[in-house]
Amino acid sequence: MTTNKRITDLTDYTSVLPYASEMFGVYQPMIGWRSARQKDRLRPGFDEAMDGLLYSLSKRYVGDVANARFDTRECDASIDRIGIGHLLGPRIVTDGSSRLLASIATTLPTTPPVDEEWRRYVNEDQIQSLLDTTVKEFYLEDFRRQCSDLHQRERMPAFAELERTQFARVERESALGASLLNLLETKNFSLLYKMFYVDPDVNEQAVTDAIIAQLNADDPFATFDPNRDISNVNLSPLGIVHLFRQFFFELDSFLGTPVEHVWLSPGSLVELIEISTRRSYTEQIIEQSTETTKRTEDSSTDRDELSEAVKTDNKNDLKLGASLTVNQSWGSGNATATGSMNLETTQDTARENTHKRMREQSSKLSSEIKQNYKSTFKTINETIDTSSKRYVLNNTTDLLVNYELRRKMRQVGVQVQDVGTYLCWETFVDEPGNDLGLANLVNIAKPADLTPVPAQSNQQYPPDKSVSFTGGVSWTFDNTRRFNGADGFLPLGAIALPPAPDGYELKYPGSMVDVVQVSGTGEDFAGAWAFKGRLVDAANVQVGPFIGPGGMKWDERIDFVVGGVVAFTPTAATKSAIDAANSKSAEVVTAANLANARKTQQAFVDAAKVRIEAASGINTRKYEDLREEERIIVYRRLISALMTTATYHLPESTTNDHTRHVISELLNSIFDIDKMLYFVAPEWWKPRLHSHQYLAQGSNEAIFDSNVTNWADNQSRPDNYYITEKSQFARMGSSLGWLLELDGDDLRNAFLNAPWVKAVIPVRPGKELEATNWLQQVHVEGTEGLDGLYQAPAAELAEIRAVLGVADVTLADAIKYLCAKVAEKHQESLQVGRYPAEEINDDNRVSATPVDKVYEHGFYPLQGGFRAVTSQPYEVFDQWIEVLPTDQVVPVEVKYDAKTGRQK
Repeated sequence: MTTNKRITDLTDYTSVLPYASEMFGVYQPMIGWRSARQKDRLRPGFDEAMDGLLYSLSKRYVGDVANARFDTRECDASIDRIGIGHLLGPRIVTDGSSRLLASIATTLPTTPPVDEEWRRYVNEDQIQSLLDTTVKEFYLEDFRRQCSDLHQRERMPAFAELERTQFARVERESALGASLLNLLETKNFSLLYKMFYVDPDVNEQAVTDAIIAQLNADDPFATFDPNRDISNVNLSPLGIVHLFRQFFFELDSFLGTPVEHVWLSPGSLVELIEISTRRSYTEQIIEQSTETTKRTEDSSTDRDELSEAVKTDNKNDLKLGASLTVNQSWGSGNATATGSMNLETTQDTARENTHKRMREQSSKLSSEIKQNYKSTFKTINETIDTSSKRYVLNNTTDLLVNYELRRKMRQVGVQVQDVGTYLCWETFVDEPGNDLGLANLVNIAKPADLTPVPAQSNQQYPPDKSVSFTGGVSWTFDNTRRFNGADGFLPLGAIALPPAPDGYELKYPGSMVDVVQVSGTGEDFAGAWAFKGRLVDAANVQVGPFIGPGGMKWDERIDFVVGGVVAFTPTAATKSAIDAANSKSAEVVTAANLANARKTQQAFVDAAKVRIEAASGINTRKYEDLREEERIIVYRRLISALMTTATYHLPESTTNDHTRHVISELLNSIFDIDKMLYFVAPEWWKPRLHSHQYLAQGSNEAIFDSNVTNWADNQSRPDNYYITEKSQFARMGSSLGWLLELDGDDLRNAFLNAPWVKAVIPVRPGKELEATNWLQQVHVEGTEGLDGLYQAPAAELAEIRAVLGVADVTLADAIKYLCAKVAEKHQESLQVGRYPAEEINDDNRVSATPVDKVYEHGFYPLQGGFRAVTSQPYEVFDQWIEVLPTDQVVPVEVKYDAKTGRQK
């Protein structure tokens, strides 16, 4: 029967040395000193707020401008008069969701109608007219526009939704018309007024006066509300870090609950092979506005140790400040800001925060560790030699034997000791990610295998051809006067036309042509007559002389030779053949272009998939390298502030380098720069769009429409991103539009998108006064606010007066006293004493400094388990026990009562 009980008496474990330790810190910012750097950070926002207030003030007035005309076509403008505006009165508003209401609003006067006057603007005839014209035309045009857009984007699933919503909108307009008429008939004129007019604020002048009062403020701190904002804003550049060390002691081990049961019949032999599958579960807590737990699993074997798990958890917790040095690595939590300069008060608060975090942390981690092991026991009849553990159980008795396989458990003691206090300089670095370079993925896309596009042959119709003809006709009339015929000439005969060229036909058959006399022979004939001709058919032309209005008589025979030119044009068959050839050539070119467009789109999609998969599969860089780069960025900003920008950016020269050397040594002697902490502010303090996936030139939604499966709401959201079936999980921030570094981890991406970073630099012990003097320089923090009275309990004020010999305790006096207390505590850490102090037997005591005493005397039970208030510094103030599983299994023989089934 298992009897796992809590250990109540820990005296047997006294002097057990710790096998591991972990540093931890709690940082507490302070209030009161009006930091010059903080004021400079607030000034741009203050100026922007002033501009916003001016805009808000102007919106409460209406301008008085008469006949203003601005003509963009002629670039001409004119204004008759600009008068002084006045406070807003009732004004017309339009419901943007209804075209009917908006159209009616355009007809309303500035002065609201009274009672029956509404019928002039809202009546059945007018509503029906607007529905038939303005409203109908608007929705028809709006539907055509949206439908055309969907066709271009090939959004087929959205067509049905468009039809439904458009019909619903039109139906709503019709219902609104009926509602307006009902309000009119029931004489509900007040509701009509509310639909189309808006009154100014009831206390418009009071609101205006409040805005003006805020505009009169010339200091960002002048609008600070002490009743509302005192707990939310930290302005002091000073803070306190209380350091603690967490010790881990191996106290005891015991057998836990059974994990398997084995029975052996008399004379049997059983071989057990324990196959241990060890999986490492890492739980990372990223706390922002909500607590997010991310679990990752891999098949690698990791040592299952509480102290290592605590170190890993501290490293990956975004709520801790990052600190990397060649000597040590320690995390720091952030406690609530305090206005107290009392060292004991801040230490008590820090101990409570440390107890809460460490207890929850180690409990959580030990719970994780319990899941790290899974043992599978298999009973077989033959021996299999594997790399796993092999157990042989042989029952040589004549009784049935039962074994329970119990896992061996460890009991680890955890103690927390106060190991020091640092005065710190706190400042902010805005937009820290702007100074970091980003990786560019080199990925040469495979070009599309395009089909050669043939040159389009656009054959023209052949030109018309002119062909000359000649022939003979004779004048053989008697002495009767002859006149022109219906065609305007006197026909003498037809002349055969030459044959049409191949593929040609006579142009304009039946038309008139010009004919000239080539020669004429006859008795008493001389001169040249004017001739005309008419194309009677495709083979003949009727010709004859052109006679004047009086006619002509001539009874002698005259033989004429005449000639002319006729035009032949390509036949319809010839033109059809050319058109067909051109059309075929155009189809070939169009088909080639379409094929190339498909290949180009496919090549783009393939290249995009390759890049998405390649980008998602890039390994992240080393944690230490990424954090060190971020620290360097913060260092650059902070050191430039401490040295002044002009000194930091001095040009290269021997003298200037010497100046830098001196200042760097001076700053290093005052500030422990290597132990700087930085706290990355969550992006939601200043959300903004940074970046989207850039896959290739010309990347747009239209290209992906037919290649993307959308399981969501089919909306084109600005922060949508692309994945493939082979791509790795998207990085944190992908759905938020974050700027992501391809080879960075989640902490780097949070740093890139952070609106600011809060940096904390510890002051070297004993240099507290020098540090405050340096920070009080004009170019760093200044001295504003230090002459104000320090508000504290009477006992604390009396103690400060006694030590410093001042009548009124100012904030500067409180800071000076705090520096003295911190320096005094550090001096105590250097004094060697005999520990533990509670031990009566001097033989059991060791000589050590207060900070290292636990390493010397080992575990010493803490009565009560936790002490928030201690009498002396550097005491152990917290203690608890953790139970951890191991990978060892022990068989234990058990017996059962056959009647009750319970263990005996």
